[in-house]
Amino acid sequence: MSHEHLSAERARHYTIAVDLQALQPRLLALAEQAATAAFTAPQMMIAFAKGLEEAASLMRAVPIQEGNLLEAGIALLASTSPDLLALTENIRLPVTPAALQLVAMNDEKHFRRLTLDADTGGRKGYTPDMVLVHQSKRLAYVVDVKRTLASYESTRIADLKGRMLASALVVPDLLYKEHRRIVVDEVRAVILNADGQKTDLEHGVWPLSHLDHLLEMDGAGQVIERMRAQFAAAVERNWKVAVRQVAGPEPRPASGARDVLNGGSAVSSSNRNGDDGQSDGEVRTTVDAMAALTPANGLSPRHDYGSPPPFRVGLARAPELAAAV
Repeated sequence: MSHEHLSAERARHYTIAVDLQALQPRLLALAEQAATAAFTAPQMMIAFAKGLEEAASLMRAVPIQEGNLLEAGIALLASTSPDLLALTENIRLPVTPAALQLVAMNDEKHFRRLTLDADTGGRKGYTPDMVLVHQSKRLAYVVDVKRTLASYESTRIADLKGRMLASALVVPDLLYKEHRRIVVDEVRAVILNADGQKTDLEHGVWPLSHLDHLLEMDGAGQVIERMRAQFAAAVERNWKVAVRQVAGPEPRPASGARDVLNGGSAVSSSNRNGDDGQSDGEVRTTVDAMAALTPANGLSPRHDYGSPPPFRVGLARAPELAAAV
C-alpha cells in the first residue's frame, strides 16, 4: 500500500472544475458577510468598552463563525456539480453501543458490508457537518469540517473517528428511507482540517488542499482557501479600526516635558510627522492570535433502486491510496 502524499501540483484532474469567474465573487461575498455579521468595528468597540469578558467572548466567536463559513462555502461548491448531493440540515445520526463496539473491535474490512437500522435510537448521537453523496458512484462521505485540530489530542481524534464510523453504518438506511430512495454502496468518513496540521491521508484526516478529491472538482481547495483568507483579512481590518477608535490619539506631553524626553529637542519625531504615534505596523493581531485567547475548542433524481444493496464503510483515503487497497 502506498503512503505517498498527494501534493497540489500532482493532484489528479477531474471533469468538473470550479468556475472562478462565477463562483469566486460569491465565495468572497460569503466571507465578507460572515465578518460583518458579528465582527464590525462598532461591535468590537462595544465589546472592548464592556470589558475583558465581553471582548474574550467576541474573540471566541471568530473560529465558530469561520467554521460555519467553511461549511457554507463547501456546500456552495457542491451545489454546482450535477452529480453531488450535499445534505447539511438536521442530520443527527444515532450511535449505538453495538455500533461503537463493532468499530472498536474490528478492522474496517470486516464491517464494510454491514448496515444498521437508522431508526434504532440511542443515548448517543453524532451530527456531521454534512453528508456528501456522489450519486453516480453510489458513494457517500460523512464529513466533519474542523477549523483546526491543534487542541485535539490523538485519543480525541481517534474517538471522533470511531463515532463517525459507527454513525456511518446507518447512513445507507437513512438515505434510502428519508431522501428519495437514494442508494449507496459505500460510506466513508473524512475529517477536513482547515489549518492543514495533524493530517493523516490514509486514515481520513485531509487538509483543505484535498477538497478537490472530496468533491472531485479541480480548484475547489484553492477557492475555499481564498475565501478563508478573505474572512481573516476582513476581521483583522475591523479589529484594527476598533483598536484605533478605542485607544484614541496618544496624549501629548507638555512643552517642558517634551524638551526633557527628547534630550532638549522641542519637538518629537512623532510630532514632526504630524501623526498620533500609531501606525499599521504597530497592530499585528491576527485572527489566529485572537482565537488563541481561549481554547479552540438537496436535490436528487427520483429513482427507486429497490432494496439497498450491501455497502462499504471506512475512513476516507486519498485517491491513490484508495485505489491501492
